[in-house]
Amino acid sequence: MASNGFEEKRQKTDVTSLHVAAGVGILTSGGDAQGMNAAVRAVIRYLDYHETPVFSILEGYEGLCSDMIKQMKWRDVMGILSKGGTIIGTARCAKFKTSEGRRIAALNLIKRRINNLIVIGGDGSLTGASIFKQEWPDHVQELLNAGQIDKDSAEICSHLNIVGMVGSIDNDLCGTDMTIGTDSALHRIIDAVDCLASTADSHMRTFIVEVMGRRCGYLALMSSIATPCDWVFVPESPPSDDWEEKIVRKLKNKATNAKRFGLIIIAEGAEDLAGNPIKAGYVKELLSKNGLDVRITVLGHVQRGGQPSAFDRILGSRLGCEAANVILEGLKAKSEVPPCIVSLHNNKIIRLPLMEAIQKTMKVKECVSQHDFSEAQNLRGASFSKKVDLCRILSVTKTKEGKCEKAFNIGVAGVGAPASGVNAGIRAITKVAAFHGHHVTVFHEGVDGMLKDNYDVLLPETCELWSMYGGNVIGSSRTTISDGNVDRVKDAFAKSGIHCLVLFGGFESVESCLTLGRHNIGMPVYLIPSTISNNVPGSDFSIGCDTALNSIIWAVDSIKQSAASTRKRVFIVEVMGGNSGYLAVLSGLASGADAVYIPEEPVNIDTLQCDAYRVMDKIDQGKLVFNTYISM
Repeated sequence: MASNGFEEKRQKTDVTSLHVAAGVGILTSGGDAQGMNAAVRAVIRYLDYHETPVFSILEGYEGLCSDMIKQMKWRDVMGILSKGGTIIGTARCAKFKTSEGRRIAALNLIKRRINNLIVIGGDGSLTGASIFKQEWPDHVQELLNAGQIDKDSAEICSHLNIVGMVGSIDNDLCGTDMTIGTDSALHRIIDAVDCLASTADSHMRTFIVEVMGRRCGYLALMSSIATPCDWVFVPESPPSDDWEEKIVRKLKNKATNAKRFGLIIIAEGAEDLAGNPIKAGYVKELLSKNGLDVRITVLGHVQRGGQPSAFDRILGSRLGCEAANVILEGLKAKSEVPPCIVSLHNNKIIRLPLMEAIQKTMKVKECVSQHDFSEAQNLRGASFSKKVDLCRILSVTKTKEGKCEKAFNIGVAGVGAPASGVNAGIRAITKVAAFHGHHVTVFHEGVDGMLKDNYDVLLPETCELWSMYGGNVIGSSRTTISDGNVDRVKDAFAKSGIHCLVLFGGFESVESCLTLGRHNIGMPVYLIPSTISNNVPGSDFSIGCDTALNSIIWAVDSIKQSAASTRKRVFIVEVMGGNSGYLAVLSGLASGADAVYIPEEPVNIDTLQCDAYRVMDKIDQGKLVFNTYISM
């Protein structure tokens, strides 16, 4: 995956042969979100590579109305991947909400022959873009009649192409799995909760954490699943009428559990069934009256700030390239492009009709205001209601004896190297099993523990805080289940009395599962991919690979800070991954590496020599302050 190979394979779109010099404008509007810079960088570099004029519209729609438009080149977006916010600025603009303001905006675009607009923002910004497109022919005609543009410009800019990307930490657009900024905001929330947990544990306090999200409870819901949360309030799923009594009883009983503190997460738009806002101050007063020591932490705009996560850098880059590609397709076909939003669905970049997605999102707000919460959750996506149920189950600490006719015993073990997130998975299995009246038996040290009969029953209260821990609390080993030891493993299964087995691990776990399948052990065996290498067939993401990616890019960001004052220096970064180049490729994309070398694409001396000459040319031209190679 050396850069010279990329340049050989990539075919440029021939836009220079068109009868127009069409330009593309890009703006960020509304609230900022981490990862916007990655999207801006991708759009500018993709279009510049294809020799298409691209302009940044500074300060969002305000810049569009005030003629703050600047042409951008490849070099203008160097070093911005790791920066939060948006380097081209964003602002609310009352003027653009008027027809006269939009006519001025059209004039500012047409005089530069820009008739393609890429908008990164929330539903309000994208709705404004849709209205702008609908009015565009009228604005062109009015400007032509007033003599403010000539006939050539009117003909070239007879239509306006609109492509949207959702940049919002709220993740409130229907039809997309994740919006730019959401993952980074979740990192901020979880990091904050981890910090609060230590002081809360010391004093046996209850902390109420208010998170952002407006009328969408995604941030609150997902952060409650990822942390040892006792209660969560989200707009789409209000609590029952007797919630005050229940929350007091639950938090007062926490002292009998392994966890010494209470944690409540409130979405800023949370309401009760009657539509009354549920605020952190009211919950604190309620709990304090009942003898609990309570503190409030409102995270606020810290959720929007700081460096973007690896996921947001990659997502912004993927969406930006696809948005630019939509525009190039229109230029090549010399036709108008239907307005669309590029988004993520099932880890694939798709295109959604712009207003259809916006209207569906608006429908959620209507359902919440009309107390149709079931439909609101359905509109959020098929998995939203399941996550609401999961959150409630994970907050339960006691086993519900006798809830089912037959209690099953679920075996859990780790095979191979540990990976961050495995403890959260074990905690979830244990709590869900306990909720339904089943039990979990863990084998310590993986297959070695099976061979040594080292196992015991894991109680839900024991693993209450495990989601906060890295590694694998129950231990793991690289010993696999093989034809040579499978009979002893089967004996361990019989002694422990398990009815099924769940293995956490990478390719070693796959080999173990295959061995068990060949020997027909008479019970279901499940594999949960858990490896930073992300090399398990049939899985997009393995537990641990996202944490590993973040560790790599934060290390590279630190290296860049160290190297910023030294020119003519090249850094070579070696990452893990075994025979899989996943970490190298994704961290190279997220950190802006100049070259990536991976096992799947062997490198020869000619490739290395070409890359070395290219780097030397960049240094000689003053285009390079530091350089990072991701090497496998």
